[in-house]
Amino acid sequence: MRTPMPLLAAVVAVFSVPCVAAAQQQAQTPRAEARVDRAAYVCATDEATRRSFEREYGAAPIFVTAEEALAAAAAGERWATPRCLTEAQHARLERLRRQTASKN
Repeated sequence: MRTPMPLLAAVVAVFSVPCVAAAQQQAQTPRAEARVDRAAYVCATDEATRRSFEREYGAAPIFVTAEEALAAAAAGERWATPRCLTEAQHARLERLRRQTASKN
């Protein structure tokens, strides 16, 4: 069975999973209008991934850097569609998170 998206399905740990109530609300909302709060995925940059992402979320993938992801999380920013990180940016995000955690 094929997965609906050829994205690497790793969800970045810095982002929260919507709560049950939000998930129930999303189930009642058309997919293109569903709200996804601070979700980010590690995404490939090929054409097939782009097309799949557009099918799933109704918009082209928007790639963010590790710094942008951290700033968005700190500001409590909410996105209508998930954001994507390259594998390199995901690795950088994890390094930055570990550095921040070790300082606290």
